[in-house]
Amino acid sequence: MERTAMMKVKGMLDRHRLLLSTIIVLALLLATWSLIPIVFETSDDPAMMGFLAGAWTGKPEADTVFSLFLWGKIVSFLYTVNAGIPWYTMMFLCLIFLSLTTVCYCLKAVFPKWGGSMFCLLYFCMFFYYSVVLQFTVVSAFCGVAMLSVLVTGRREESSRDYIFRNVIISFFMFFAINIRFEVGYLTLASAAFAVCLEILRYFLKAADGQKLKRMMFSFLVLCTVAGISLGVHKVHESLDGWEDFREFNAERVQFIDYLPLDYTSNRDLFDEIGWSEDFYNLVNHWFFMDENVNAETFRMINERKTPLPMGVKWALTHDFPRIGFQAVAWVLIMLILLAEAVIHRRGNAVGKMIPFLWLFVWLAETWYFAHNGRLMERAFEAWTLLAVIPSVVGMGGLENDRMPENERNVRISSVVVPVLMLLFCIVCIGNPYGGYRGAKVASLARGGEKTQPGAEDYAIAHPKNVYIYDLSYSSKIGVRGGGMANIL
Repeated sequence: MERTAMMKVKGMLDRHRLLLSTIIVLALLLATWSLIPIVFETSDDPAMMGFLAGAWTGKPEADTVFSLFLWGKIVSFLYTVNAGIPWYTMMFLCLIFLSLTTVCYCLKAVFPKWGGSMFCLLYFCMFFYYSVVLQFTVVSAFCGVAMLSVLVTGRREESSRDYIFRNVIISFFMFFAINIRFEVGYLTLASAAFAVCLEILRYFLKAADGQKLKRMMFSFLVLCTVAGISLGVHKVHESLDGWEDFREFNAERVQFIDYLPLDYTSNRDLFDEIGWSEDFYNLVNHWFFMDENVNAETFRMINERKTPLPMGVKWALTHDFPRIGFQAVAWVLIMLILLAEAVIHRRGNAVGKMIPFLWLFVWLAETWYFAHNGRLMERAFEAWTLLAVIPSVVGMGGLENDRMPENERNVRISSVVVPVLMLLFCIVCIGNPYGGYRGAKVASLARGGEKTQPGAEDYAIAHPKNVYIYDLSYSSKIGVRGGGMANIL
């Protein structure tokens, strides 16, 4: 009798899984947004929003520095429909909601008894900060982890209609992942390829089904097609509108400003060659310049002379990025809990249980690579952390059952113990100084409390006869091709 009642409850929860996931995510996000004001983390998003909304140009423009053309076209079109709606922010909030709902749904699918508790833990540990402190790089990563969650949870017994719908969802999230920040899109594609490789490994270990593997490989081809079309359209747009020269210039410029400055005195021969005095070099470092010797070639010559300052992974986690270090520790603890649960339930073969842990080594390799090259930005770090954590956790729920436990008492115990442990971790994440809540609140209040200082706009208004050039005005649309900015005069 008791078993029949439990089966009825399980069936009801399975039928309403999407509704329950929506309610959980909506409740968490609304509580978050009501407690902490929504802000942008950096000045990149307000600047791009200004171009997409037409604040800088007088009419909405689809071109931005970091995103692909199709994303810009969608958002700028919405501003032409109604410029009074903050479409850029609204799109981000909608994508965050859809991405997290998808992740929650997938977790409830692979962990029917306590998937909701697992999602709450991941939310407070991994998702909370960038759900309220918005940053386009991590919004792109949110879309990427939603796609990976759907990719990893594919089932061999699903109908053709469900499989088609799955690929539509995968294509949707891949589109936004690569169009909002194409570098994150590349990382997402690499993570999807690694997920396929793990499924191949599981197949050879007789822990996966061949039909599921074939469908997963086809879905990966769908992802590549979506990415290829997005990049292709962007390249065609650039060639037609003459953005190639600016992209080349901007790539070298970004490398110039993101790494430690090159010492002028010990490299005087180089600066004499490109015609930069020491005073002029200091001006360029602060971006007050307009000279024909400031171009892609001079930046490239300086960048080639620079030696990156490598950082160790331990230093990065403990000193530069303690919040991500906290996430890494929580990630390992989550994986160990899931491993213990899999052992108790005898799910998967001995080697198969360890396969999802391989995501940890990929994450360490990526962290070491970027740290060794001397460029490790927190938002990018957060992006590839999410792209490793979520598929690894979802993958732990995809282990096949070799045999059911002989005693259902183990099932009842784990159904209580595991959610309790996860909820306790949630409390730790909320109270920890490097957890999502406290970090997001401090960042939000700091950004919201910044006082506006008299800046470039005030100076320009006071001196209307001067010539002023912003980064994106350096393009062929105003007649400049690959040379210096003095040509504009």
